[in-house]
Amino acid sequence: MKKLRIIYYSPHPTHDIVSEVGYSTHQRESIAAFRQLGHEVLPVVMGGTETASVKNHIDGLTQKAGSVSIIKRFLPLFLWNALKDIRLLMHDRRAGRQLETAIHTFKPDLIYERGEYLQDSGVNMATRHGIKHVLEVNSPVVEEMAAFEGPDILRFIGHWKERNKLNRTSHVIAVSTAMKEYLQSKYQCQLPIHVAPNAINPEKEQFNPEEVTKIRAGLAAETQIIGFVGSLFPYHGVDGLIEAFAGVVAMLPNAHLMIVGEGVIREALQALADKILPTGSYTFTGKIPHIEVMNYIRSFDVAVMPSSNWYGSPIKIFEYGLTGVPIVAPDKGPLRDVMEHKKHGWLVSDNAEDLEEALLYVLQNTVDSLEMGRCFRNKILDEHTWVAQASGIFSAIEAEG
Repeated sequence: MKKLRIIYYSPHPTHDIVSEVGYSTHQRESIAAFRQLGHEVLPVVMGGTETASVKNHIDGLTQKAGSVSIIKRFLPLFLWNALKDIRLLMHDRRAGRQLETAIHTFKPDLIYERGEYLQDSGVNMATRHGIKHVLEVNSPVVEEMAAFEGPDILRFIGHWKERNKLNRTSHVIAVSTAMKEYLQSKYQCQLPIHVAPNAINPEKEQFNPEEVTKIRAGLAAETQIIGFVGSLFPYHGVDGLIEAFAGVVAMLPNAHLMIVGEGVIREALQALADKILPTGSYTFTGKIPHIEVMNYIRSFDVAVMPSSNWYGSPIKIFEYGLTGVPIVAPDKGPLRDVMEHKKHGWLVSDNAEDLEEALLYVLQNTVDSLEMGRCFRNKILDEHTWVAQASGIFSAIEAEG
């Protein structure tokens, strides 16, 4: 494989590479994997590459939040969102100038861009300077923005920007088969699209057996822990997990539900559990340091991802899988990209009754369940490390020319 000089370009104004969140992990690990394969990489990451600078930036945004919220109260939502879009468009011009400076000094063979909403400076600069460009697409950014932010009179510009990127890039990387099919259908993308699901760094397997013992302390030796790790937001389906667990614990009194994480619906979930679950049958840990996540997953007898969107490849599933713990996950395209039902885990619909049935099976058939966990762990180590993902990407780029 030819060794390249690569600019890793991430134009989003706040997506840094140092935080312990999904997009930061993805960017940080991709850069490290590119370097491990022998490529020289210059990160041009507008959200920040150093902890101190990212903290200063966040502090600045926090200070502005008060005055901004006052303005927001007096504007219709569609106008407020339009103003935010204008700021993003202005940001993209500034980001493009910074990228162009990096092009002049670093003289890259390739620009690898993480696609973002309303940002197309990467492909524009690559075209201007005659440099090969790779576009990584992790979500349907326009629809995602509409779902999160609401109406916007300028959202048509977002679709135009996506078409511009897909028409002018050299190569397209999609995070899932579902995302690939969306790009082909929505934007009539004619380029070959390489599917590269998310991955994991095997070094994350490190855990402390003493800490795992502490996590299980206070529970009976025969207790079987059904666990979830993640932020507590409506779209993660933890309410459905609680409802499913009500049926499980009625049949298996030694079952225990452990919810690891924090989020905006924590109080509502706690209230639901208090209402329908037996006292002492569940634990909400609250927020824990990221370094302790693997200790908690190691303490589970089954790790659950109750729900997921149709397009994204969840890093959580690889964290679960690396431990070898049996997994119950949503039967959706991105999960089917990496898991085979009943071989690598139990894939189930979002229906609480189906989830209950799956949990009962996994807890009552430990030999089969542990074999599923072992098979998925081996598959991850063979195919879904960040280095394996990066190697597949560059092999596809070479093959496409």
